[in-house]
Amino acid sequence: MPGYNVLDSNLLATSENHIRKVFAMLKNQPERPILTGGLEARRIKGWIVDLLRESKTKRFYCAYDCDSDLEPLVYAGQLLRDGGISKKSQTARCYVLIGYPGDTMDNAEKRLRQAWVAGFFPFSMLYRNEQGIVNADWAKMQRCWTRPHIVHSMLKVT
Repeated sequence: MPGYNVLDSNLLATSENHIRKVFAMLKNQPERPILTGGLEARRIKGWIVDLLRESKTKRFYCAYDCDSDLEPLVYAGQLLRDGGISKKSQTARCYVLIGYPGDTMDNAEKRLRQAWVAGFFPFSMLYRNEQGIVNADWAKMQRCWTRPHIVHSMLKVT
């Protein structure tokens, strides 16, 4: 269905033909595309970067949920920069899961900063237990890492 906000978190798991059709549709929308469903960093290839750039994507998100996500995120960030999508543009964003069992605030902040170094503007996503309960301290941290002006000041973004 036509639109400019792609909510599908598995878009890059589909065929190349389907992905190209989605981006062709996005290029014809009156709004610049937003991919809020997220793109799996390990599936980003050069031709995907070309489609993101050619469709003038406003923003898209990858995810950094666990340690094994870092290496593909770093690689995707390099592909994006090589393909003309700069960190400064803030087109590439990254959902970073924080506050899960066993996590620490220091480790969470480290992951948020690693996402930035990899080339993505970090956006914290707070873990909720099965009852939907969140720790107040984690909620405070999460609020700080979802507000761009606060994130800018913490990262010293110019």
